[in-house]
Amino acid sequence: MKLLCLLFLSLLASCGTIKCKMFEDEEEADYDFPTTLGGFGYHFNEDGQLRNIETGNGYNFVEKEDNHRYNQKRYEAIGDIITDYIYELLEKEGLERVSIPVDAEADDPTSFFFQSKDAQSNPDKLLILIHGSGPVKAGQWARRLIMNDCLASGTQLPYIKWAMSNGYGVIVANTNINTAKVGKTKKKIRGSESPEKHTTYLWETFVQPAHAKNIAIVAHSYGGVCVLNLVNNFLKQFKERVFAMAFTDSVHSFQHQETTEETVSFFVERGVNWASSYDKLDTKLKTHVDYTPTLSAGTDKHELTSYTSMKSIFKFITKKYCEQTGTPLPEGFDDTPEEADENNSSKDTENLETPMSQDMTEDSQMSQDANEESQMSQDTESQETSELKDANKEGTMSQETVPSEDKKQTSQTSQDGKETKDNVKSEL
Repeated sequence: MKLLCLLFLSLLASCGTIKCKMFEDEEEADYDFPTTLGGFGYHFNEDGQLRNIETGNGYNFVEKEDNHRYNQKRYEAIGDIITDYIYELLEKEGLERVSIPVDAEADDPTSFFFQSKDAQSNPDKLLILIHGSGPVKAGQWARRLIMNDCLASGTQLPYIKWAMSNGYGVIVANTNINTAKVGKTKKKIRGSESPEKHTTYLWETFVQPAHAKNIAIVAHSYGGVCVLNLVNNFLKQFKERVFAMAFTDSVHSFQHQETTEETVSFFVERGVNWASSYDKLDTKLKTHVDYTPTLSAGTDKHELTSYTSMKSIFKFITKKYCEQTGTPLPEGFDDTPEEADENNSSKDTENLETPMSQDMTEDSQMSQDANEESQMSQDTESQETSELKDANKEGTMSQETVPSEDKKQTSQTSQDGKETKDNVKSEL
């Protein structure tokens, strides 16, 4: 009997080894994907939508029904091609690619960002754009939108075009390239080891010496963490030059990033966060921890917030600039609330609900984390009134809002300034 038991256990162990080996082989499998969009059978049409060349259909994530890994790798391969395509579009708009660090030696790993030709010389206005975490690179808000909706909603191109047509120099950050291969070794890029260090390097090396007296910033999601880090470190300069900070579903945290009362006051005075919400665009939202003025972005989709709130952000920046410089508002300036543009993007927005990348570092997958991170209450005035009435009935209403302590924080910065990340990760 003992012998039979031993043989049975040995057989189980052997099967387990074979099964594990099969999975290892699958994990190690490489796919020979095309290197062009045309090779995949796709192109961007005149409306900036990714379409199948033969059928005209939108992007289909599920190429092979029973092989998620293949579908995922294919998605990433197409995403890499699109990243280079977006870089080309930035250059067509007149932006220049700038290699960093500027003093890199021949064997140093490098990264880059984009800036307009007048970014350093423009004496008046400068706009800085900072995307969120994940696989997105310079010029992108959300890869998911680029592939499943359109270029207008997924890229920063509408912001760049608006800025340049309104006399702004432009700097486009590229925060998620933190390492590069040197030979066969992957090394951290000096000055871009993390999104926060990348934006700090850009500020010290390019923004500080720039001639512009008036600076505006637009930052999405984790980009808000980078901005709060900058304000903490360069508050005096921000007070002198930064007249507007527009955030879209920002995940910055006054509780978990070392912050002073002066920094909080600065955010209150010159910042607005357009957060994902079911409420109409520009509806005031109640915040319990983040004191930054917060408005609805007119969409409940995290990745769409930069697009749906775009016109409101342009108005905000224009108005704050006029306040900063004492100049009159442009003739015909209309300060009435906008209608969200979510319905004006691709007609195939239902594609956003179809199976696609399961990579949790994709910024477009952060909707729930972003809402929790920003401690956002999506209550309307009527809902809050109802809550206050209930509290009065119980006789427990406080004279001030008490910050919630049990909310999950997904991206934090420790007191020594080093970034700690739980669920929010940069794709290296």
